[in-house]
Amino acid sequence: MRKTSLAIAVFLASAAMAAATEPQVAGQAVASSEGPARYAFNRVNDGFLRLDNVSGQIAFCSPTSAGWACQAVPEDRAALEKEIARLQDEVASLKQQVTALREPAPPRPPADLSPPSAQSERAAELRADLARAKAAVQTAWQRLVDMLSGFQKDMMRKG
Repeated sequence: MRKTSLAIAVFLASAAMAAATEPQVAGQAVASSEGPARYAFNRVNDGFLRLDNVSGQIAFCSPTSAGWACQAVPEDRAALEKEIARLQDEVASLKQQVTALREPAPPRPPADLSPPSAQSERAAELRADLARAKAAVQTAWQRLVDMLSGFQKDMMRKG
């Protein structure tokens, strides 16, 4: 209940701050010679919320046996600071990645212009043999397909 009251009070305090920055008389804006007050107060169930219009800090003020006392309303400031730091690190990391991607590629090593060795000659012979074997298989396949096609036409004529 108290958290809900505080949440409502924070909302009302921010609304009051917005209203306090533009005072109006009979529906018309009035120019303030002093500017807005330092503090804005909003009534809640058992006290007041005090909004510091300069720093944005919110305090809950309530009566005590010795008089009125104001306690700062806790914020998740540490969590926000931590998230901001994490996002800043992520942005820096992404900028480094983008920079690395924009850098030119390293130069290619110089080509080997030495005369072909015995191994490279043997590899060339193997490639030539493979090319001849591939051509022979393609020719045999084509002949087989032509033979089957001719057989099919003969069967169609007889049938």
